[in-house]
Amino acid sequence: MKRILILVVVMATSLTVGQDVQHAPTVAQCQADQSLWLSKVEGPSTNLPTYYVLTRWAGEMQDCETVDLNNQFKYFNTMAEITAEEYGRLMHFISRHGTWDTFIAEDAAGKR
Repeated sequence: MKRILILVVVMATSLTVGQDVQHAPTVAQCQADQSLWLSKVEGPSTNLPTYYVLTRWAGEMQDCETVDLNNQFKYFNTMAEITAEEYGRLMHFISRHGTWDTFIAEDAAGKR
């Protein structure tokens, strides 16, 4: 239980450290970011930013779904493309470090 509490505190702190209070993006900002970010995510992965920046992009696309209702699918699609890039990076990490078998064993044991 103590580990879980520590993990929650660390995660919450890491998400807010160095970030200013954010306000909902405008429709114009949403549309511009969606177009730019989708083109980047669909391009060569060598031109993409860090994992944390991608996570912020996905979060903004989620916010944009409620700001610009007429383009919800575009934001959802961009968020899905960003998530696929993040997933790929995680899978490559697991593969590079040879931890796939450990992950599978722990998952089978119920450690989720």
